[in-house]
Amino acid sequence: MTSMKKILLGLLILFPAFTIAAGQTVPDPMMSKCLSSTGQASKYLKDYRIQLGQGTSQNDFRYRAKMSLWKNTKYRFTLCTADNSKGKLILTIWDETNKIVLSSVDNDTGTVYSYIDFICNKSGIYQVGFDFTEGQSGSGVSIVSMIQ
Repeated sequence: MTSMKKILLGLLILFPAFTIAAGQTVPDPMMSKCLSSTGQASKYLKDYRIQLGQGTSQNDFRYRAKMSLWKNTKYRFTLCTADNSKGKLILTIWDETNKIVLSSVDNDTGTVYSYIDFICNKSGIYQVGFDFTEGQSGSGVSIVSMIQ
């Protein structure tokens, strides 16, 4: 085999390794920290990355998304707020009739929970809303996982 063929064969063998290494992303420290706080019995399903400026309204959630949830499944919504945020990341979940089924804020005590567990009683499309306390600015991550 000529030396040119050996070089070409070597490049063909090494090329996939270089493309795989180049495709990997640098891990997000906030995401890594949040993943580690979901618990060992949890299975990652989805994440939401939230970044909001100062808001004008404190009554409406500024980031909303729809999510399909399944009956008889226990979900954990973990909320992580970046250190430089002015407010804490909060979550509310509405069912298809627009009724609040879960919130990470206890309105009686003002406590903001870093995670909430939800046992879904009815399969369907739910709306998840994220914001920061008092409509303040901030960034954060919410990880949705299934508890086994």
